[in-house]
Amino acid sequence: MMNAIRCLSAQFLVRWVARGSALCVVIVAAGCAHVAPGTSGATLDRERLSNAIAVDDAGQVRALVDARAIGVNDMIPGIGYGATPLITVAARHASLNVLRYLVSAKADLNARTPDNDTALMLASFFAQEDRERGTLSHDRYDQAVRMLVEAGAELENYGNSYTPLGYAAYSGRDSTVRYLIERGARVNADAQGRMISVNTPLMMATMQGHQGAARHLLRAGADAGVRVEGGMTAAEFAQKYKQTHLMQMLRCAEGLRPGESFSKRCE
Repeated sequence: MMNAIRCLSAQFLVRWVARGSALCVVIVAAGCAHVAPGTSGATLDRERLSNAIAVDDAGQVRALVDARAIGVNDMIPGIGYGATPLITVAARHASLNVLRYLVSAKADLNARTPDNDTALMLASFFAQEDRERGTLSHDRYDQAVRMLVEAGAELENYGNSYTPLGYAAYSGRDSTVRYLIERGARVNADAQGRMISVNTPLMMATMQGHQGAARHLLRAGADAGVRVEGGMTAAEFAQKYKQTHLMQMLRCAEGLRPGESFSKRCE
């Protein structure tokens, strides 16, 4: 399981987290912002900055940077972290105008939260909640993903075993899964042969029962025979978590011979 509880929202957040063959659910509350020692936040109006990011007011963020109250690469308080890079705050909110400004201002696109997540990972995971309709929208987050990738954000995650593609697969973000694959994200992540130290994107999609994401990954060459060290294959995860609608597809994919097409044999 992840090595830290994430405090990423202005509301309570229930989040399933996968590591190895285990899942856990954590409930966290945000609002624990403070000025981090050693940052330029000593003169920063924290509430103003937090509100500016939440409503995607790039003008206010730019004004604070221009006034040297903060730098585009500073660690700042907000959304549950004592200090986290400004670009990760903007990505968590899918604040497109703020992200666009930070990209133009040459902010570090691959800066990490204390939990070792990049802005692209956060944009690939989250969705915008419509409380009135009881639905989730990915549109703004999809745009944030594209903006970050086109600006040069790293598709992989060499400092943390999970990747943006794995996060998107876990959340059932089909359009983001397709886009990241098209841009060159590795469908088998860091698998060596048929072994890997943490769950592949295919395993992440399978555990949550996301058939569309799983199919996109298999069509792109994801190896269903990969096994997490000391754990299971994607099909075994499907059986464990009762995702029976994925079993036939995954078992067929496991049996593919080298060079054999998933689409031709299994669909």
